[in-house]
Amino acid sequence: MSTNKPSKPTRRRRERRARIRADVRKQPDLARIALTIQALALAQAEKEAQAEADAHKEKSS
Repeated sequence: MSTNKPSKPTRRRRERRARIRADVRKQPDLARIALTIQALALAQAEKEAQAEADAHKEKSS
């Protein structure tokens, strides 16, 4: 029988560095980004229109 101790996991002296290659990365989905911006602009316009309608309603009362 051997009397060796079980080996401990060794620590790396340097941190690992992930490399991302340009050909591996996906291109951004421009159509999806455009739809999101459009939805945000529409929601903002609706909010502003509602605030304007509320302000006009208060003036009329």
